Amino acid sequence: MGRHHKQKARDKNKAGLPQTPKKDIKTDEQDLELAKELDDRYELKARPGYAPTEVDRK
Repeated sequence: MGRHHKQKARDKNKAGLPQTPKKDIKTDEQDLELAKELDDRYELKARPGYAPTEVDRK
């Protein structure tokens, strides 16, 4: 017998992609240099209480 068309599957693992834990993410010196360079070139603008939405060149 089949499932009803509105009934969801019980397996929740297939609903989303697996995430990498922060402890497993490695940053090297090249990433830090790039981040500093971009920080020097651009300025993020945000309204209070919200995430940055605008980018201005310095």
